[in-house]
Parts: sequence; structure tokens; C-alpha cells
Amino acid sequence: MDISHKNQTNRYLILLSALVFCFIISGTSIFSLIARALQDSKGWENTNISMAYSLYNIILAIFGIVTSSIIQRFSEKLIIYIGIFCYGGGFVLSSFSTTHHLLFFFGFGIISGIGGGILYNFTLTNTLQWFADKRGLISGILGSALFAPLILAPICTSLLKTHDIYQVLRILGLSFFIILICFAWIVKKPSEEYIELYKAKDRNIQKNSQNLLLADDKKWNEMLKTSDFWLLWLVFAFANTPSMMMLASVAGIGKVQVGFDEKQMTFAVMSLAIATLIGRFSFGLISDYLGRYRTLFLALTIEIVAIFIFPSIKSVYLFIAFVMILKICGSSLAVLFPPITAECFGLKHCVLNYSIMFTAYSAAAFIAGGLADFYRKQNDYTYAFIWAGILLCIAILILLYFMILRKHKVNKAISAKL
Repeated sequence: MDISHKNQTNRYLILLSALVFCFIISGTSIFSLIARALQDSKGWENTNISMAYSLYNIILAIFGIVTSSIIQRFSEKLIIYIGIFCYGGGFVLSSFSTTHHLLFFFGFGIISGIGGGILYNFTLTNTLQWFADKRGLISGILGSALFAPLILAPICTSLLKTHDIYQVLRILGLSFFIILICFAWIVKKPSEEYIELYKAKDRNIQKNSQNLLLADDKKWNEMLKTSDFWLLWLVFAFANTPSMMMLASVAGIGKVQVGFDEKQMTFAVMSLAIATLIGRFSFGLISDYLGRYRTLFLALTIEIVAIFIFPSIKSVYLFIAFVMILKICGSSLAVLFPPITAECFGLKHCVLNYSIMFTAYSAAAFIAGGLADFYRKQNDYTYAFIWAGILLCIAILILLYFMILRKHKVNKAISAKL
């Protein structure tokens, strides 16, 4: 019998609500279309617009931590409703930035960032606690829900033909709010008894030697004192940079490098969604068999080859194909790091611990945005990709070092049991 029955909760309903939440929150993946529309309609500098996206990711990370630290003191329903109001309201508020970009900064960058931070990390890690026996698979399924641009990109493009950008922002914000409210009632935290039952079951069925060393539960301050955390944080930040650069600037990069027209920009954004769907689901599933670290090393190795080939591409079709390769491989990070964090630092505090680890994602967004903006002014993104590739190389070397350290720990643990 499913352990969730003892908790009188259908955990697959929790998964359904998490899928919807991840889908809506990934609506920010169409940011490059919004940025292009704002540039065309208002003549705003791309630097000002892209900084709003970087600000969004920074605020998202900060409020992911804040939410994780207070979720035990308040009802999860109250927290979720506040997050929904902020996320949808931020889009609506930004729609009134008709005269100055500062209101767009405040609405999208800060208010929606607060909402996204409240909703995303809690939704992801809370669902992983419900499925402690299938962390890789569930992380992959939730990651595959971020195919929103596949649906939202053509909708946004169609709306922009008949409405101005401010009306589109209003429509998106209200739609996100209504959809999230319809699924918020399902959200629920698992009981302590439920978590302990699955931890006991998990310890009995571990067969992958990479996972034989099960971590004791560490609080956030204990985690920050370990070298493991900082090594993983650097891998997460540096390896995410190429993918984040594509996510925020693919339309602009494509226009400069291969001469994208409007339809090709939309298709490029949609291709990111398809790549996210493929990458997160496949790498999540593979990791349950191959192991988290080997899977991550495989993904980053493929990505490093693609990133150094990318600047030489002049064909639209090859450009989109390599965008997808980068995104497929980059998607492995978001799907593998939640279970890696749980395995390294324990399940009990994984909501807060992963929220802190997730700050690396915001750091990657800041680095990627800075690289893209700097080289956009030179009308040549070649060195942006070279620098992103160098950071990716550093991430791979750190990962190899971490894997060697972990292997020694595993061997030591095995020897102690003999």
C-alpha cells in the first residue's frame, strides 16, 4: 500500500498541483519576447530591460530562502496565496510602466520575483518530500512541466499582433493568477511521520554505490560550513551560465548572429521549451539508473562541446539545433540538484537547504545577463560564449574533484561496514 494513504493524502494530486505551478512560473521563459516588444514599442535600452530579468532571479532566490525558513511557522496555504498574488500582480503592475522602466523593474523584477521565490522552491522541494522514493523521476517530471514557452510563446506573439505589450502583460498576469488559485487548495506538506517512513524505506533499498553514503540531516548553517556545499554551489552557478544566457537573450543573439525574423524568434523561444521538456525528463530518469553525478558529468561534457562550436554557426537551423542542445544539457542542473542536495544534506531540511543552493541559479542569471549585455553592444556574441565555455570548464573540473572526494567517502563507508 502507498505510504501516502496513511497520511490520508493522495500524493499524485500534490504532483499535479506542482506541475501546474511549475508550468505557470516558467512563464518568465518568454522574457526575450517581452524584452523585444518593449524595445520596439518604447525604445528602452536592452540593458535596462535585461537587468529586470536578473533582478527577478535574485529576488526569486532570496524569497525562496525566506519562504523555506518561515514555512514551519505559518500555514502553507497562506504562504502560497501570498505568492500567487505577488506573482500575478507583478505582471499586472509592470503593465503600467508606460513612461519609465523603473515601474517595470518594480513590478516584474521585484513583486513577481517575490511571488516566484515563494512558489517555486517550496513547490519543488515539497513535492520531492512526498516522493522520496522517486526523487530523480519526479524532479524530471516537474522539470518537464517547464515547457510553458512552447504554449505561451505563440500565444504571446499572437497577442502582441492585436494588443500592445502593456495589455499583454495584464492578460498574462491575470491569467496566471486565476490558474494558480484554482490549484492552490491541493498544496500540503507531508507529515514528519511520512518523511521518516520513506527515509527508512529509502535506506533499505539503496543499491547505487554513489548513493550508499546517505547524509545525516543538516540544518542550513551546518550545510554552509561544509566544503561539499560550496563546491556544488560553484558547479551549479558556472554550469548554468550558458543555458541562462540563451533563456534570457536567445531572440537578440539569434538576430545578431543569424538574422532572426519575428517568426524565427518565436520558434527559438519555443525550441527552448521543447529542449527543457526533453532534457529535464530524460536526465531525471537516467539519473535514477546511472547516478546523479555521472549523469551531470555526461550532460556538461556534451554542453562544453556545443558551446565552443556555437560562435561559428551561421545557419538558422543549426543555430536552433545547438540552442536546443545547450538547453537540453543545461536542464540537467535544475533536475539533478534538488535530489543531490537532499542526498548530500538530508531530507528533513531540504526545502530550506535547496533554496540556499538555488542562489547559484540567480548568480548564473546575473553572470549570463552581464555577458550578453556587454557583447551585445559590440554586436558580436563570440566572446560571450567563450567566457561561458570557460566557466563551464571550471564547473566540470570542480565536479570531477567532488566526485573523487565522494567516491573516497563511499569506499570508506563501505569498508566500515565490512
